[in-house]
Amino acid sequence: MSLQYIPTINLILNGFQRTGLSQGQAYQKEQLFSALDKLTGSLYDRDVAQQLFEQCQPNQRGQVQLEDFAQVIIEADKVLKKKINQTEQQMQQYREELRECQQLAQELQYNQKLNPQGVDRDSQLIIVIKQAHNIQYSDYQYSFVIIALDGAEVQTQMSTGDKYNPTFNQQLNFQIQTGSEEILIKLFVQDRNQRRILIGQSHLDLGEMHDQQVHSQQLQLVNERQQQLQTYLQIESQWIHNKLKYHQEMILKYEQTIQQSQIDIDDYQRDLLTIQQPFLENNLRNNLQQSLKQPQNNSLPQQNQAFLYQQQQNFTPQQKPYQMQPQQQQNIQIHQPDPTVQDELSDELYYGFILYMVMLLLALFQCFARPDYLDIILAMLYMIIVCRDCLESTYIKIVGALTILSVIYDIVWISIYKNWWSGTDKTLPTWGEAGDPIVRMTLVFCVFNIILKTALCYILFHYYKESQQNKIIVFKFWQFEFQVGAHKQNLFTLQGLLL
Repeated sequence: MSLQYIPTINLILNGFQRTGLSQGQAYQKEQLFSALDKLTGSLYDRDVAQQLFEQCQPNQRGQVQLEDFAQVIIEADKVLKKKINQTEQQMQQYREELRECQQLAQELQYNQKLNPQGVDRDSQLIIVIKQAHNIQYSDYQYSFVIIALDGAEVQTQMSTGDKYNPTFNQQLNFQIQTGSEEILIKLFVQDRNQRRILIGQSHLDLGEMHDQQVHSQQLQLVNERQQQLQTYLQIESQWIHNKLKYHQEMILKYEQTIQQSQIDIDDYQRDLLTIQQPFLENNLRNNLQQSLKQPQNNSLPQQNQAFLYQQQQNFTPQQKPYQMQPQQQQNIQIHQPDPTVQDELSDELYYGFILYMVMLLLALFQCFARPDYLDIILAMLYMIIVCRDCLESTYIKIVGALTILSVIYDIVWISIYKNWWSGTDKTLPTWGEAGDPIVRMTLVFCVFNIILKTALCYILFHYYKESQQNKIIVFKFWQFEFQVGAHKQNLFTLQGLLL
C-alpha cells in the first residue's frame, strides 16, 4: 500500500496548514516536529524527523521554509521506494544463486573426486595481478609479471598506465594437484632492445589459502640477492581445493545475506510508512498505526539506520558475496574489497604506543640519577614503527632484543643500588646527600619500567605476527593518523633505510 501511495507537494502543504502553519513562512525545527505530531496523532519518530530537517537549508535564525521541508519529504519518499525495489531485486537474485549453489552442492555429494592428498582433482588457483607499486628502474618501456608454478611459467600482458606504478588487472588460472606446489611471482621490465630485466620476485604460500576465501595481498619483492625492495605487487588470490565444502559455505553466506536483506527491507518500509503517515486519510492512517505498533526484529541494534536520505539518489545495494562460476567456465569473478582499504586499529598497536610513552617519561626522569638512554632509544624506535611504517619482522626482532637487554640492564642496576634504600651511605659523586630522594624515586620508576617492558615484550610479539601479514593498519591518536604496514621499512638494513 505505501509503495503505491505518491505524496504531492500540495497534499503535504495542505496537511501542515491544518496544524496552523502557513505557506511561504519559515519555521523552527520544534514547530515542524510539533506539526508532524498533530498530523500523526502521536509522537512522530524524532530520528526520522531529525534526518528530514538536516536535509534542508536553514536561514540565519535556524528556520526552514515550509515548502523546502515538504520537498525533502517527497524526495525521501522516492529514495526509500528506490531502496526497497533495488533490495528486493538483489534478494531475488540471491535466492536464484542460492538455489543454483544448493544444486551444485547436491551433485558434488555424489560426484566429488579427491586425490590422495585430499584435494579436488580439478582444483584451481586463481591469481589476479592488479598493480605494481614503486618500480625503481628508469630505462625501460613496459613491465609484465611471470608466475611460475613448479617450473611452468605463465606471463601476463604488458602493463598500462603509470610507468612506475603500472596496472595489469589480469587473471591467471592454475591447476593445483597437492597443495605443496611452489609458486613464484616475478616482476620484469622490458627495455627498447626487447631485453628482459628482473626487478624482483616473491613467493606465494598456498597454506595461507586453505580457507578458500579471496585474499588481497601486497607482496614485497626481493632481488636476486634476497634483499628486500621498496617495490610491491598488489594481487588477489583464491584456491578452491574442495568444491563441496566451498559451496556449503556459500549456501550459509547466501542465507545470511538474504536474511539481512529482508531486515533492511523491513526497516525501509517502516520508515516509508512513518514518512507517509501524517498525510494519509484517517482510515489509512489508522491501519498504518497498527502496522507500526507491530514488534520489530531485535536481532540487530535498532538505530533507525534504514533511513539515511542525505540527498543520495544513487543507492548502492548490498555487496554480493563471492560466487564460484560453474566448472566449465574458468574465469572466476572475485568480489572482494579493494586491498587499499585499511584495516581497523589493533588494540596492541594503540596500547603499545601508550606504554612506550609512559616508559619514555619514566626514563627521562631516571636520567637525573643514571644514564637511562637505552629506554629513550627504545621509545624512539617504537615511534619510528608508527611514524615511518617500520612494521617489519626483522626490525621488530631487533627492537624486542633491545627491550630484553634493557630489562637485564635494569635488574643489574637495581642489584647494585639495592642497599641504598636502607643503607647509611647517601653520598653521590654529583648530587651528594641531596641526591637521596632522586635515587629513591629512580629505583621505584626502574621497577615500574621493568613491569612495562615485560608487557611490551608481549605486545612486540603480536607486532611480529602482524608484520608477517600483508595488510595496512590505520593508527589514530588524537588528531594524528598514520598508515602502518604499507611499506614495512627496516631502519637496520641497507635496502630498507629510511629516507
